[in-house]
Amino acid sequence: MSQAATTSKKAKKVAPDGARKEDSLTHILARHMGATSAVHGRTKRTAVRLAVVAAIHTGELQPGDTLPSERRLTEILGVSLGTVQAALRQLQEMGIIVRRRGDGSRIGSIEPLTNSVWHFRFASKADGTPLRIKEEELRIDTVAEGGDWSEFVGECPTYFRIRRRLIMQDGTHAGAEMFIKTTAAPGLEDIDPSELGMANVRPYLEETFGIVTVGATHLVRTVSLDSETAESFALEAGANFFEIHAKAFGPNRVPVYFQRIYVSADACTLDF
Repeated sequence: MSQAATTSKKAKKVAPDGARKEDSLTHILARHMGATSAVHGRTKRTAVRLAVVAAIHTGELQPGDTLPSERRLTEILGVSLGTVQAALRQLQEMGIIVRRRGDGSRIGSIEPLTNSVWHFRFASKADGTPLRIKEEELRIDTVAEGGDWSEFVGECPTYFRIRRRLIMQDGTHAGAEMFIKTTAAPGLEDIDPSELGMANVRPYLEETFGIVTVGATHLVRTVSLDSETAESFALEAGANFFEIHAKAFGPNRVPVYFQRIYVSADACTLDF
């Protein structure tokens, strides 16, 4: 038998397996899209983003797995190419997927958060591996009291607080909260919190409210968490944490928002 014939037979054996895998992934993504898009008020872009995240959480998508092409995703998920591209861009910013020209999009394993998310990156103290968010719980509320945030952004009757409880891919827990004047983002309280789930808040603020961030300053210190703060973020009271204060500003250094982040000083290092 010729080498060409042998190669052809091997190709016939491989192709069905690849086709079955693609068919399975099609059903997986379509199923999760059906669930994530069923929530009233949720945008298609968010539904796509959360469908991919849901498939990762269930283990149906593993690190290194390749997603279908952007155009194929439009067919599977029933959305426009622009919607797919916007959702994939958000997933890339969070380190959930890796996108490279000519290589498509694949599920990330050790991709770090980009600088556009928190102005800095976390890394494992054990092996230096960049950390990314695996799971989060997000809540939006308003607070009337002042604090470090009001000293920076200015006095206001109330402030929006976007609070996140986070779990990194190595199991490290972290917490973050962002404060912004309610007058700067009217209507933020009415959105479905999932619109910000597993997404970068900064582009959302710019796209929705025209709030542009061009830079930030940081204060980092180590603290032993009190019980009230620890409970707020589901962290361990009394443990050592980095407490990071980020003051973000827009053009002409106009204050935009104040952010406070807590992450284990025993488990992580910070890269600015």
